[in-house]
Amino acid sequence: MIETSIEFAYKRMKEKNWEKIYVLIDIHNTIFRPSYSKDETYQWFNGAKEALQFLTKNDKTCLILWTSSHNSSVDKYIKVFEENGIHFDYINENPEVDNNELGNFDKKLYFNIGIDDKFGFDAENGDWMSFMRKMTTLFPLKEKKEEWVEEEMKV
Repeated sequence: MIETSIEFAYKRMKEKNWEKIYVLIDIHNTIFRPSYSKDETYQWFNGAKEALQFLTKNDKTCLILWTSSHNSSVDKYIKVFEENGIHFDYINENPEVDNNELGNFDKKLYFNIGIDDKFGFDAENGDWMSFMRKMTTLFPLKEKKEEWVEEEMKV
């Protein structure tokens, strides 16, 4: 199922000549195993960390964190993500896409790929591996410009 979403996003990006796609990702039962407690355990699902690192480095993706967690918890998640080389461009919003004649994004943000157990993503049974196989094929890694410039300046 996730492969179909990626293929569709890739096709639309090419048809519309877009520079990137928007990937919306939930935390619980998707990135981390839920602790069902205020004290989070941060137990990564197999492949989640590597996939998020890939998306962070990919110049063809914009990474959006999709969560109902309280702000104090979100701050802790962001710290864990940053410590692991993962950066989300936005949290629960996509200010890059404006309303148009076909869509109103005042209450529902625009995204191309949704990764959430509520959307059918099954982190427990290998969907991160399927995700990475398809993403690395259709969206091969090319460092984001800012990182590339920093690397060039070190030489």
